[in-house]
Amino acid sequence: MPTHDYQAAVAAYADELNNLFAPEPAESRSAEPRAASADTLAERADRLADRSTELLDQTASFLNDDDPALRLGAEQSLLAQAVASLRVAEGLLAADTAQEAADSRSVAFQPEPAGFDELLALLEAPLGTVGDEVTAQPALTRGRAPRSSRDELIQAANDAIDQVLNGVGSFGKDALAGLLGLDTALLKQAARLISGELAELVAKLGEQASLLAAKAVRFLLQAYDSLLAALGQDAASALRQQVAGWLEHIQQGDSAAQLVGAALQADAVRAQVAELVTASQASAETLGQTEASVAALPGSFTGRTKLAGQILAGMAVLKRIPATRLPMVEVATAAVYLGLLGFVVYTGSDYVDAPRLERIGRVPGVLQVVEMGLD
Repeated sequence: MPTHDYQAAVAAYADELNNLFAPEPAESRSAEPRAASADTLAERADRLADRSTELLDQTASFLNDDDPALRLGAEQSLLAQAVASLRVAEGLLAADTAQEAADSRSVAFQPEPAGFDELLALLEAPLGTVGDEVTAQPALTRGRAPRSSRDELIQAANDAIDQVLNGVGSFGKDALAGLLGLDTALLKQAARLISGELAELVAKLGEQASLLAAKAVRFLLQAYDSLLAALGQDAASALRQQVAGWLEHIQQGDSAAQLVGAALQADAVRAQVAELVTASQASAETLGQTEASVAALPGSFTGRTKLAGQILAGMAVLKRIPATRLPMVEVATAAVYLGLLGFVVYTGSDYVDAPRLERIGRVPGVLQVVEMGLD
């Protein structure tokens, strides 16, 4: 897939995104520009949504590229698109709330509008460059190659696994808190993570919604679609099958740590690593080089999930807007939370090499790095 097609899609998307909330021209030289009307915002939102869909399709085509940097760059682009869609939804719901408040002369919470500059900068950068920034890079050493013992390599692997588990667990705790604040019945409906069914459900719930609220939900669903695309087909399919079970455990009171521990099965990986390293006849230099590669993995995990953290923070802001209590918004919000949880858990699986959980497969994890290093 030529990258110039992707860049053309980015350019078209950026034009519509930058224009979305622009004020309408002043009617005379002495008049001030005025905020765009609901009808104008709705028309602009429809054009942006079309460009967003085109960009998602262009980006997803790189997820199976032979170049691992391009694959990771495409993933990060999809996450940036999800952040942008969420911010658009926030802006549209805030505009809807402001309009209702003006009509009733009441005061309502309006979040500070978030900009798009840093997201567009990421989207406009070459995908390979973006991917390189989140690739695991072992620390450079001067002079003689690093040397390690078998015990030191085993400890480094355990430390890397612990750091990834802690990252997934912390994120999962916040995501679960957001989910548990939603209506239980609507949460169960949102577990229908097949895009067509979800869109139909949201449309049915939103038959009486305002124009801008309906457009905002469309962008929440686009954020969800971007998250599923970032997972890749296999992991997204696994998430659809897994999520109902996760929700059942959540509602029974299981903690994020229990959910993550059961999903990633880190103890089995630790045992395999220890067995491999103990049986290896590798030199101290080979052990040292492998340890350096393992130690670089948690930093890569943190980089890959940074944008997911921005989405999670944005969801907390979104929930403070009164319109998010509408059933269709709650369902779409739940879908985004579930997509986020799935992305971070399955990304963690990439780094831990969870034995039974589906992997996104864009980086070698701890077990694979040890196997390749000692081979």
